[in-house]
Amino acid sequence: MQRFVSRLLVGILCLGIAALVFAKPPLPGKEGTKENAPIRLHNGWQITPAGKHSFLGDTLSACAFTPDGKFLAVVNGGAAGNAVTFFDVATGAEQQKIALPRSQSSGIAFAPDGTLYIGGGNSGQVHIVTTKGQTPERQPSLAVPDLIALNERAESGSTKSPAYLSGLTLSPDGKTLYVTNLTNDAIYSLSLPDGTIKVKKQTATNDRPGSLCLSPDGKTLYVTLWGNVQVLALNAETLETEKTFTVGSHPNAMAITKDAKRLFVSCGNSDAVYVLDTATGQLIERIMMSLTPDSPAGATPSHLALSPDEKSLFVANSDNNAVAVVEIETPGRSTVKGFIPTAYYPTIVTVTPDGKRLFIGSSKGIGTGPNASPDGGKIDPVAPKGYPYIVTLLKGVLSVVDMPNPKQLADYTKQVYANCPYTADSMKLQPKNAPRPGSNAIPSKVGDPSPIKHVLYIIKENRTYDQVFGDMTDKNGKPIGNGDPNLCLFGEKITPNHHALAREFVLLDNLYADGEVSVDGHHWSNGAYVTDAMQRFWTAQYGGKGAPPIRYGDFGDPLAATPAGRIWDMVEKAGKTYRTYYYHVDKNRSDEWAKARRSNVRDYNAVDIFIKDVAQWEQNGQMPNFMVMALSEDHTSGTRPGAFTPQACVASNDLGLGKIVEACSKSKYWKEMAIFVIEDDAQNGPDHVDAHRTVALVISPYTKRGAVDSTFYSTCSLLRTMELILGANPMSQYDAAATPLYNSFTNKPNLTPYVCRPAQIDLEVKNQATAYGAERSLAFDFSEVDLLTTDDEDALNRILWHSIKGAEVPYPGIVRRPLFAPEGRPINTAEDEEEERERTKPVGNPNKKSQEDKP
Repeated sequence: MQRFVSRLLVGILCLGIAALVFAKPPLPGKEGTKENAPIRLHNGWQITPAGKHSFLGDTLSACAFTPDGKFLAVVNGGAAGNAVTFFDVATGAEQQKIALPRSQSSGIAFAPDGTLYIGGGNSGQVHIVTTKGQTPERQPSLAVPDLIALNERAESGSTKSPAYLSGLTLSPDGKTLYVTNLTNDAIYSLSLPDGTIKVKKQTATNDRPGSLCLSPDGKTLYVTLWGNVQVLALNAETLETEKTFTVGSHPNAMAITKDAKRLFVSCGNSDAVYVLDTATGQLIERIMMSLTPDSPAGATPSHLALSPDEKSLFVANSDNNAVAVVEIETPGRSTVKGFIPTAYYPTIVTVTPDGKRLFIGSSKGIGTGPNASPDGGKIDPVAPKGYPYIVTLLKGVLSVVDMPNPKQLADYTKQVYANCPYTADSMKLQPKNAPRPGSNAIPSKVGDPSPIKHVLYIIKENRTYDQVFGDMTDKNGKPIGNGDPNLCLFGEKITPNHHALAREFVLLDNLYADGEVSVDGHHWSNGAYVTDAMQRFWTAQYGGKGAPPIRYGDFGDPLAATPAGRIWDMVEKAGKTYRTYYYHVDKNRSDEWAKARRSNVRDYNAVDIFIKDVAQWEQNGQMPNFMVMALSEDHTSGTRPGAFTPQACVASNDLGLGKIVEACSKSKYWKEMAIFVIEDDAQNGPDHVDAHRTVALVISPYTKRGAVDSTFYSTCSLLRTMELILGANPMSQYDAAATPLYNSFTNKPNLTPYVCRPAQIDLEVKNQATAYGAERSLAFDFSEVDLLTTDDEDALNRILWHSIKGAEVPYPGIVRRPLFAPEGRPINTAEDEEEERERTKPVGNPNKKSQEDKP
């Protein structure tokens, strides 16, 4: 190993690999702001990452120190190219990056001789990097026969990987490798160096064995059952179960003391670290990670590290964008001493061998960030330079933070609390800045009455604000809203109902999808939360690294199960009724709707099923309190020959929406109804403000008429508004902290019915074989929404642009910029409270320009 240390830099120079500059990331703010001003992300949360930072690929999944402690190996396994990167521990500088095939897991381990083993995710292989006496270099991957066979037997076009390596660890002598497979629920003991299977242990279906941890003596192997609430203690030689520990939901990482007496287990869905007595199997204590005592889900602890002296435990809290510092010196009396602010979504944390610094890896870096040119943020119209796909803009950040002293930790902790919009547990019942009770149709707190008794929630597919509303005008033809007509692909001729509804009710021009793509977008849209497992898997899927162990629509899979359930579960808990016209939900489902979707019935015809149900409810008086619908033809099929053109698909979706609103507005239930419409994400189009900005509508007799509401909203704002109407509690910190749409509603109804606008283009026109991008569109998998890779999505975006705008119109850039507090100040200050009141005054004049901060 010493030879590796002494020769590493020389080897790097010989290979011509230059180390990256190790410095603070460019955190630009508005003119005159501080260099590292607080960044408000598209979801309204703020980050102020501590330390010095290096940028990597997205989804940082694992890390390990070389046996001599001189270098740290970090694995990223997302969309932007999988790799293992070596960092000099003394300087923090990046030294070498080695590309790896396929998606990676959380498994990484060094053998005593310096050989590095890395779990290969859905490849069914273990990747090997040698560091013995030479510059690190990749060796042929270790093929695990049973897993390779599983992959070879996979059905063609399968959307779920039959093999997905998750956990990985080595015996102390480096002769035995242990791995877990998420998809066949198995644990393997492999003989090295040949990879022969010594023992295979099968767990129960959907146990999802994940992380592995060996006792220091190598005799006991601990395994988290990610899909269960258990940790297994196995005999490391036979893999026989010796003990079973009960822990919280989604146990995802472990750390064990040198004396092997205490095992720490982070549980993502329970927002807690469970501390176990390994001898008795008893729970010693449960250390809560939430920032407030009675917080809903949203801390998401996902990685652990012990200090060398074992007096402190460090916990990566992914959804709070923080690392918790826990004093653990006295067993059973652990204390959370404070929090360190991180970049966006931390997934790894480790302590240097000397205990003086932390390395923290954040999978989403500082958000998608801007791609505007330096001349004031204008879009670059040059096609080769424009329109980077949203997933490719996620850059992981590795931060090096000096171990904070008590004063510094106190300052860090204050910043973490300032970054989090969920500031008090009272927000679960009453949103911040709620209006006077009775002054708005939206209740001021959970349980208050509302004149709205029935809610229809429609989730559509993948459009940005500018794509649809870039050409928005008032009834006199004067532009309204913050749109760019040059980026409009599906304007008023194609979407007359969207435009009429926004014009007659409320135009929302500052609303953002919480998710990046449909895999996480649908979970945000119906659950206000995305689990630790889903966040780790979807980027690799979109990066073309193979199928994940679970699909986005597997809402019942334990790895996808959210802590509180989905919006329809919360409605039911509130004592209300619901019905679904949505994907992958069986309970209270419209079977006729599900059959129509399977038969590819188009939106403008499929909605007749719902309209027929409305007529029946008028007869029997049994309209459900809550209805959720997927209306997804606006996704389009590109220009695939024989498929309906993108314009026809979006127009069909528009007509379907118009028909629904007209039928509801003419029913006896209209006086007690509200309809909420949003895209699950905004990944497939350009927007001059931010790629997350999307199309949303709120339609009700209690909606303000002819208004532009530029309040900062997100997907979770719609969920919070619907929850308040129906008396349901929030599902996570995200919807609990989201701003309800108070500014879009009044307490005085206007019962004027809506008149559906007829389609203005031919809905039956189909793509010809000569259409732009027709050949490429044939290769896309449209069997489900969003099974495409990043390359596919980028190609689809270009096809949509040129097929509508023409091949000669330059392909635009797309802006994805963070959101900054005014003058670089943290949000939630007294000054910002005053500014917030000014910004969120009721909007009645559609020509009024917004004072709301734009991203």
